[in-house]
Amino acid sequence: TAMTNDKLILRPKIRKTVILAIVCLAFTIGGIYMSQEERLQGLFVAAFFGFGLLICLVQLLPGSAKLTLTNEGFIMTSLFRSHLIKWSDIEVFRIGYLGNNQVVMFDFTDEHKKYETGKLIAKSLTDSHAALPSNYGLDVTELFALLNEWKNKYS
Repeated sequence: TAMTNDKLILRPKIRKTVILAIVCLAFTIGGIYMSQEERLQGLFVAAFFGFGLLICLVQLLPGSAKLTLTNEGFIMTSLFRSHLIKWSDIEVFRIGYLGNNQVVMFDFTDEHKKYETGKLIAKSLTDSHAALPSNYGLDVTELFALLNEWKNKYS
């Protein structure tokens, strides 16, 4: 977590990503061994988990995953791709579940016209337009409070 004037950068904990990378590595190696007897199935397992391993390794690189709070909005960065969401485009934050994981979800204002199809699908599945991909090393309630604090301060 790094904070400067009107800017806060949060990064996810790397522990889960490292554990997932180890699991992917084990299954990749298992797929390679499996391919000696079941060629196609083994290569599929090795390729699938090898791709997962690659994604995990990229996520571990500095700057590949973070949440940046600014006076304009928040910037979600994943796999080095960044997306700004303005505070003025957010109607409400809430805490919800994606599977077994508690995450911060949010709805856009009625004036926000981007991603209409995606918002409809997400709303029907989760009762929210979108969700943050991580809690960025914070407890979900801490992240929820922090986002509301910044939204109230800058919108």
